[in-house]
Formats: sequence, structure tokens, C-alpha cells
Amino acid sequence: MMASQTKDPGAEAPGSRTPGTSHLVWIRAIWSEKGSLIAILFLLTLLSSAVAVSYPYLSKLLLDTIQGLLETPTTGDPMLEVNRLLLVLVAVGLAGLVASLFPGIRGMTNSVFEHLIRGKYFRRILGKDYSFFSRFASGDIVTRLTDDIYDFPKLSWFLCSGIFRAVESISKVAFCLTAMFLINAELTLYSLIPVPLMIVIFYITQDRIYDTFQKNQQAISAINSRLEMSFSGVRIIKSYACEDKYRRFFNEVLETRRNTEMGVARLEAVLHLIYQYIDYIAQAGIFFAGGIMAVRGEITIGTFYAFYTYLSMLIYPILDIPQLFVSGKRAFVNIDRLEEMANHPDPEFREIRHPVDRIQSIELRDVCFGYGDRPGDALKGVSLIIHRGERLGVIGPVGSGKTTLIKAIIGLLSPRSGEILINGQDLRDSDGDSYRSLLGYVPQEALLFSGTLRENIDFGSDDHTDGNFGMAVQTAQLTSEITAFADKEHTLVGQRGISLSGGQKQRMAIARALARKPELLLFDDITASLDATNEERLMNRLNELSADISCVIVSHRLSTLQYVDKVLFLKEGRTLAFGTHDQLLGNLEYREFIKEITGDS
Repeated sequence: MMASQTKDPGAEAPGSRTPGTSHLVWIRAIWSEKGSLIAILFLLTLLSSAVAVSYPYLSKLLLDTIQGLLETPTTGDPMLEVNRLLLVLVAVGLAGLVASLFPGIRGMTNSVFEHLIRGKYFRRILGKDYSFFSRFASGDIVTRLTDDIYDFPKLSWFLCSGIFRAVESISKVAFCLTAMFLINAELTLYSLIPVPLMIVIFYITQDRIYDTFQKNQQAISAINSRLEMSFSGVRIIKSYACEDKYRRFFNEVLETRRNTEMGVARLEAVLHLIYQYIDYIAQAGIFFAGGIMAVRGEITIGTFYAFYTYLSMLIYPILDIPQLFVSGKRAFVNIDRLEEMANHPDPEFREIRHPVDRIQSIELRDVCFGYGDRPGDALKGVSLIIHRGERLGVIGPVGSGKTTLIKAIIGLLSPRSGEILINGQDLRDSDGDSYRSLLGYVPQEALLFSGTLRENIDFGSDDHTDGNFGMAVQTAQLTSEITAFADKEHTLVGQRGISLSGGQKQRMAIARALARKPELLLFDDITASLDATNEERLMNRLNELSADISCVIVSHRLSTLQYVDKVLFLKEGRTLAFGTHDQLLGNLEYREFIKEITGDS
């Protein structure tokens, strides 16, 4: 984007991290936006754990009471204490009913975070300039905004279910150990034996976990990028009969993903097996020690039952706690991949941004621009001025910088040096949104969105009336085509307009630009899709609509020059000539180029 673009504070990626900043800071920033929901989840988590842990303890008391009544009969009502404990169990059961809402709320919160994260990073990406989209392939971006965020065990799942499952497990372990210490401290100490060993194992394997998950996500991005290229270029693939060759290319990245997926599966299986058997061994030891103590009469049957129940209850929480670190490492990979996009340098922003209400003039003063990944400059000291209502034709050999010039005027590319002035005001000091609302742009390769014909034409317009739609369609010479479709303007165009011909797509793009009622039209070699008759009708229709519409028309057709007031002749990014067509005929290189495109000898 041009430096003049307005920076939306709400579009900032949450907790944008600089190198060295903890992932926990990022998570806290996300949580802060849903603070009340997080508080409810914490309360329900603790309630759920407390209810679960209270059952074995109450059962112990009930068994010990019954055992005591059998061994030492009392003169009062023997069932009074039993009934009281049963009532407590019923009350705990009702609390458990409330706590049972926890998993459902947790699942819904996963979706809340998914929507929140995807929306924020999508808005941030829309503010990036050409260099971002040169670095990140479309399939890779889609992967980071979908697969990296969605479902188990990815980021949105970890932010809620992953963390709160661990919180639930930790609270259960804490409550269980507290109850067990109250019952018998010696047996409780046996329960703590596997914990240090699990921590040591995770510490040793944590780097392996991170690297494995990172390679897997990169392989998924590569797959999606290759799929996007396959379907976008399917006509070329089939025209060249290269299905087998491209299938081999696809199989290469598919094999890479298979290997990384198998690596993830092996790692998770080994870790789960280690943690499980460590816990089973500890459980067997405690069960053996507790059984001996019960036989000797050192503990009651109720105590042994409570310990047996608590040990069964501790199996999954103890396994879940290490899984927090494993799924956390995977989520940290997802965070870093999102932040890698968000931290790509933003365009330069200036504090002063003047709104643009009308376009009276556009002036380029010694504008230079170069793509970072290409040698040399695409534009080298280009200067020109276009007044309101003037039409500028831009011609030159392939690679002379014509498309780059159009994008610079739009504000999509920021000059490395020089100035672009709108009404005498530097475009970097102007409000980009208000300026671009006055533009109608038709790119060299027309891009249509999935949807109907009318939705595509109305896409950039605030006026969705039938009159404005009809004007745009008629001017773009599309009336007969739309009438011929069975569903008229409600016809679906398919992905990227695949159901339309190249000429129809180009004229759809022209209609979309005209529907905005622009003050400046930028045509990037669109006349290649129009025959001479339709081109004449288009230009004449533009005259009828308004004499104040300015135009910049890139063309390789000599007939187009009769409709422009001035001509800019570019070669290798430099201005070789600027003026009227008759004036430029005095330039030898211009005459040679005209002969070349007309085929004259």
C-alpha cells in the first residue's frame, strides 16, 4: 500500500511480538479481549474439579461411618449420619450438573478465538504492500489463516480447550493431592514419584517437538500453495498435456508432508507411551503399598477405596499436563507463523492525511521505484502531469514499467524517490481511502470474484441501483452477453470467472470500474480484449458520460492513441518522450516502436 493508507488501530495483530517476547504475552493479549468469558471458564473449571474430587472423599466418609456403625453400635439412630452424608452427595451432584456445562462452553470458546484471530490477522494482511505478497504465496497465507488456527490441536483449540483442560487437570491433581494428604501423607508421597520424571522427559524433547511441528506446518503450506497453483493454472496444464508432470511435482510435496505427518505421529505416540507407562508403574506401586497397609489395619477400607479412586482419577490429568506442553509447542509454531506475516514491514504512514474530494491534477516528479527481489529499477525518474478530463496513453516495450506506473498512481506502490502529487499535495500526506474511492482500475489480467455477474459489477460501488448497473454494463459493451445468459445478471461466474471468456471477463472488469463513477480511470492494456469497434464505442461512451473523467490507458494498439490527449513513451523504466502523438513522431525511437507494433517496414 501507499504510505497514505490509513492505519486502523483495530487491525493490529493482537499482542504483536518482537523477537524474544514470550508467547504467553501474545496469549494474554488475546485473552484480555474476552476477559469475562475467560473468568467464567476458570470458575467452571475449578467447580468441575472440586465436584469430581469431592466424590471419593465423601464416599470414604460414608464407608468409614458405616464400618464404624457395624463395629461399634450406638444407642441413637444409626442411619442419621448416613443420611446426612447422602444428602451432601446429592448436593454435590447438583453442583456437578452445573459444572457439566463446562465442556460445551469450552468448545464454543474455541470458535470465538478462531473467529477473533482470523479476523485480526486478515485485516492486518490487507494493509500490507506488494513486498508482502511477493514473499508469501497465496496458498501459504490461506494455510496460516485456516489450518494453523482451526480445530484440534491447533491454535484456537489450544487457547481454550488445550489450556483449560490442563487447568482442569492441574486443579484435579492439586485437589486430589490435598485430599490424599489429609487422608494419608505417606501414600501421597508415592503419588508424586512420576512427576519429576515427566518434567525431565519434556525438557529433553521440547526442541524436537517444536521443530517437528514447524516442519509439518511448512509442508501443509507447500501443499496448499501447489494446489492453488494447480487449480488456477489448470487450463495451461491441460493445454500442454502436462498432467503427469504436474502430478509428479505435487507428489513431491505430498511425500514431504507424509513424512512430516508420520514424524509428528511417531513423536506423539512415543511421548504418550512413555508418560502412560510411567504413571502405570507408579499406580501399581501405590496400589501394592496401599493394599498392604489396608490388610495390616493401618488404614481403613474407606481410605483404601478413596486412594484407589483418586489414583484412577489422576491417570488422565497426569497424562494431560505433559500434553499441555506438547500442544503448546505446536500452538507456539502457529503463533510464530502468524506473527511472521504480521511483522512483515508495514508501509510508511504519516500523521497528516488530507482527504481528497476531487482529482484536479495528478503529477509525477522524478519518480523512481524498484522491486526488492528484482535487479534495477522499474521506474527511473518518470515525470508527467495529467489535468482533470485529460487522457494519457502509455506505450512502450514489454517490461518498460507501464503496469508499475499504473500501480504507483493508484498508490499500491510507494516510490523509492520522487513525488506523486494529487492536486499539488503529496500522495503520502493524503488520505488513501478517499483518494482511491475516486479511481476506477482495470488490471491487465481481469480478476473476478466467485459470485454473480451483478455482485462483481457492484463490488466497488456504493450505488447498487438498476440505473447505475445498466449504465456500467452498456458502456462496457456487455448488454448482449448478459441478456444471453439464462439467469441474466444473477448468473454465477465461478472461481475467478472461469465460466466467462477472456474478453467477457475484461469487459466485466471495465463495468466494475465504471460502476464506481470514478474521476480517474486506469486501463492497463484492456483494449487487447476489445475489438476496434467496441473500443471506439467505449471511448465515445466515456465522452458522453462526462468530459471530466481523466484516463490513463496502457495500450499496445496504435488506434488507441487517437482517443488520448498525450502519450507517455517508456523504455526500461525511463521516459523517452512525453507529449502529443504528433509531437512524439519527431522522436526516432518512438517512430521505430510505432513501426514495430503496426508491422510496418
